[in-house]
Amino acid sequence: MAMDTLYDYHIWQPEEGEDDLNVTISNSHLLPCNCFLFHLHFRHILQSNHSQQSHYLLNSSLSSYLIPCDVFFATASSILIAVFSGTGVAQDFLDTAVPDVLSVAADIACNPLNAGRTILPLTVSVLVVSPYNERQEIGQVLRESSPQAFKTLPASEMAIEDLKNVEIGVGGELLIGECRICLDELVNGMEITRLPCAHLYHRDCIVKWLETSHLCPLCRYAMPLS
Repeated sequence: MAMDTLYDYHIWQPEEGEDDLNVTISNSHLLPCNCFLFHLHFRHILQSNHSQQSHYLLNSSLSSYLIPCDVFFATASSILIAVFSGTGVAQDFLDTAVPDVLSVAADIACNPLNAGRTILPLTVSVLVVSPYNERQEIGQVLRESSPQAFKTLPASEMAIEDLKNVEIGVGGELLIGECRICLDELVNGMEITRLPCAHLYHRDCIVKWLETSHLCPLCRYAMPLS
């Protein structure tokens, strides 16, 4: 049975000194009106439902917007939907999160400690966790890719040569898991190969796999054929 994607989000007013607030606030006298400095921290991970230690980063982004307070309160729903439009979050999440963001924004605007401030920082951090049953998916792929099921087709040599290598842990992201072909651990600092579908494998493992089958072992993403 498929498991639902989980959403965890937090909304707060960051202190001066966090992120790039000092740089922006130093120029606040140039602004014609009060503004929210809206930061969105967004992360989406794929989480194995068999192991809390096996997860893969699908998307990570940090975006900032300077929005006049009166415009924000007048069109908050439209603004927030536009801000989240590139993240792929579900409508149910927006229906819950948008009123909460608006409520916290109102509290920040009314807080006496913010009196006289031209810029009101507002941060929203969102973590999306999409569970998946890797054992079931791998078993299904192996069954469907067996010679008894159908003749497998290798990926093209160019597609294999163009595979991108990445280094686990670079950029502040800690990715923990296993190569789902050999089942050995993917260790931080190790250079590995990422398919276009974002699944990670040891390079030798995935090259040998793709020389036989052009399908990703986990999700059946189709690589170009010869």
